[in-house]
Amino acid sequence: MSDATTPAVNMDAHESPISLILRRIWRRLGPLTTYSVAFSLIEAAVLAPTAAGVLRLALQSWGRCSVGNFEIVAFFLSPVGLAGLALLTALQLTTFHLRTAGVMGVLAGDGPGVWHAFDAAKRLPAVLKVDLLQAVLYLILGIPFAATGALAYRWLWGPHDLNRLVVDRPREFWEGVIVVGAIALVYAGLAVWLYLRWLFAVQAVMFEEARLPWTALRASAARTSGRLRRLAVIVLGGGAATIGGWFALSAGLSVLNGYILDHVGHGPRTAVAATTGLLAFDGLALAAFSATASAILAALGMAEYRRAGGAIRETVVSEPKARWWTTAAFALSAAALVPAALTADALMDDIPVVERVEITAHRAGAFHGPENSVAALRVAAQAGAEWAEIDVQQTRDGHLVIAHDDDLIRIAGSPLRITDSTLEQLRAVDIGTPFDPKFAGERIATLEEFLEASHNLPIRLNIELKAKNDAEAVALVEPVVEAVRKAQEVKRVHICGQSVPALAKMRKVAPDIDVGFISGAVIGDPTRLDVEFLMMEARLATRTFVDRARRRGKAVHAWTVNSADRVPSLVDDGVLNIITDDVLAIRARLDEIAQLDPLERIILRVRHALARR
Repeated sequence: MSDATTPAVNMDAHESPISLILRRIWRRLGPLTTYSVAFSLIEAAVLAPTAAGVLRLALQSWGRCSVGNFEIVAFFLSPVGLAGLALLTALQLTTFHLRTAGVMGVLAGDGPGVWHAFDAAKRLPAVLKVDLLQAVLYLILGIPFAATGALAYRWLWGPHDLNRLVVDRPREFWEGVIVVGAIALVYAGLAVWLYLRWLFAVQAVMFEEARLPWTALRASAARTSGRLRRLAVIVLGGGAATIGGWFALSAGLSVLNGYILDHVGHGPRTAVAATTGLLAFDGLALAAFSATASAILAALGMAEYRRAGGAIRETVVSEPKARWWTTAAFALSAAALVPAALTADALMDDIPVVERVEITAHRAGAFHGPENSVAALRVAAQAGAEWAEIDVQQTRDGHLVIAHDDDLIRIAGSPLRITDSTLEQLRAVDIGTPFDPKFAGERIATLEEFLEASHNLPIRLNIELKAKNDAEAVALVEPVVEAVRKAQEVKRVHICGQSVPALAKMRKVAPDIDVGFISGAVIGDPTRLDVEFLMMEARLATRTFVDRARRRGKAVHAWTVNSADRVPSLVDDGVLNIITDDVLAIRARLDEIAQLDPLERIILRVRHALARR
């Protein structure tokens, strides 16, 4: 990274490693800061959109705009999914390696950090080839482990209801965790071993002009031979220290933010001004930490690379120069106050003072009555729920019953499986007494009974097509629609599910019934699905996601929210329905929020925005 006319010297021959690192970082502090800012802009403008484009192209090639719970594994095991995964992994590695390589260039030479950012970006094709080869090899290595894990899953968990395993955690659950965990650990160990062997592959591209990916990997393997234990300590220790430092700094900033916001007063201008300053300070502190950590790790990598026989040309710097670059760095950093101010202004803009957020009783209200029972439905309606989410399955003799699990073990201690039993057999089981003796005699209800009960209550039904796969979900569509039409409840019913093909069939069979897509993990953009509402796990119901869904005319429902403390942030993020087992607690918190005046709501939103940072 030096001029051709500048001699190459080793400036660090008689220095301790710590002295070397600290002196290098201090000498190049200004360019390091400008480099960090410049590369972040390049990353945001080029690398991140490229990764998003790769994923979208893969999904389009697969024929979908979004992939939900049922299909994530199938997507990544398809040829298109594997190719997309390999390229995404390579892009992530490339982003990390280019940033590190650029920091090495800043530490090894003279000149502005911005120039080094673009110089590193020029190496993108060569580095991407190396990282793509690595990603493919990681995936090939993972194939036998994935196959073994799938077999273990089918053998240990296949015969059992997954929800019951996760909730009750019987012996079979822990057996599966141990076996699959052991398989994952073995793969992780081998992957780390390969990563350490290829640790100097990027240096081979940057400093040795390695033209072919295989050449770079072989050169790295030769230099790391016999040094893997030392490199493991440096890489894993440095990574752990960086992650620990990041969380410690974030926690410290969170405490500081909370303390300041609690003491600045309740005036809206004061609150917004304090929040703007805190946002800017937090951003600068985290950016400075990231830049410092990157510089330390890069300096350690340079020292180990040279120790392994690698050569890094350096420029002699007789006097500290580029002081004006330091000034420029601070100017660029100060510019971060502008987006912070805009963020604060956006928080003040278009704040709805009164939101209409509805409550859905999850499984008809599982905290205050036997789940998925008519008794729980009545309690939920009395507590103020506008909707009840219920799970419909079909018995062996063709009846539609309301039950979540495959069997009745968790809720009643009975081994009867829903699809293998008749309605009469299921009716013989008391699901009320195990929950609370006051509900003794409560039985499994049919969909028809739920429709009749809800008709006489101020509550509507959101019926989930409960199935293990797409085929089972599709098979439920017509009988469920028939039951709803027969009860004349089309206008008071929603139907939802995790199966895209089943929802597509709903569109054809019953275009007059609103449908919703359920997901706790998603790839792609579910807001493009042909549905009226999206039932998302609460952590996915962010302001960005809700706004995107709203622009496409779709409401977002957040599940399963059983802590009242989560309600204010979800309301501020714009969700229109909160799905909960605890209707009483959520209704109380929503009523409390509705009673706040506009000033208090503004302060509440500002605090939530800062907490999300």
